[in-house]
Amino acid sequence: MQERFFYHSFPRRGSSTKEEAEKGCKILAAIRDFGLLLTPETIEWKQPSVGNAQPRIFPLLQKRVCFTELSPSEISEHAEKFGHFALEFEIDTVRRLGAAPVFYVPQPTSNAADGSSIGTSLLAMAMDSHAIIQRMATLNQVLQGPTPVSESFNFDVGFARSPDGRGSYSINRDEAKNLLAAIGHAVTPWNDLNAGTFALLNFFYPTDNKRQDRSLEYYRQREWRIACNFRLNNSDGTSVDVLHVPTQQERARFLDIDKQFFERQISTDTGMAETLEQSLVCPGLHGKRLIEMVRRIVVPDEAICCTKEILAVLPESVFEALKNIYNRLN
Repeated sequence: MQERFFYHSFPRRGSSTKEEAEKGCKILAAIRDFGLLLTPETIEWKQPSVGNAQPRIFPLLQKRVCFTELSPSEISEHAEKFGHFALEFEIDTVRRLGAAPVFYVPQPTSNAADGSSIGTSLLAMAMDSHAIIQRMATLNQVLQGPTPVSESFNFDVGFARSPDGRGSYSINRDEAKNLLAAIGHAVTPWNDLNAGTFALLNFFYPTDNKRQDRSLEYYRQREWRIACNFRLNNSDGTSVDVLHVPTQQERARFLDIDKQFFERQISTDTGMAETLEQSLVCPGLHGKRLIEMVRRIVVPDEAICCTKEILAVLPESVFEALKNIYNRLN
């Protein structure tokens, strides 16, 4: 039985063999120096309503870097869509980096009176659950913060994309503290629970590619992804975030690779933002650089020379492990 690995392919936005090779080499050099980049994507979900009512539409902004489980013989076909460069990882390596499989959710049919909307309905409830936890975390932050709170204060709720769904409530400070203490008793702290439920939403993806009318196309991609930041505990009792927002040096490199893409404005819950502002860098793990965790590198013929130059600046032990570059067609 043929071995299988996880592959991260790029550049998806390459437009010709020459341009793709040049861009792919720039991306590979950035991965060598900084690691992998989690970029944002907005997924729009629709929950059908009964009768003639309009469906509930809820967009979800996800930050992720993707891996596909393949055998080496499947790389050639995969490359035609996702890019002719690829990093090959052992399965355990991707797991240790925090990757998890995507939860594929079937979209509903046009008829709301059947069971096809169960998936999106459950996802809508998950999003509402996160909204409730987010409000509780915000309320807890207000009550436990350094600024004194009046005995009675106003608390505003709602969604940035739903101006008609806003509300304002008068809250009793002491009753709210007691309620939060009761509901949050012996469970994950509110701020961590808020971050965790939001991170969970990054792992849902549609089953079908409806834009191109291809049923189960996404489901068949066997995608895993790193889609949330996480902290690791050190032996001295401290902890550290594994991912980080791009530094100024990293920003400059990413903008040089694809300025149009990274400066693109996208919609978030707090308004419009630059794509690069919503991205995260995964540099590696436990002091080991991401490039050192790669098993092999797949490149097209046109990029073999520049790839060897990119890898040659690495420590000799790392270069020796990675120099087994191979053409995607072999």
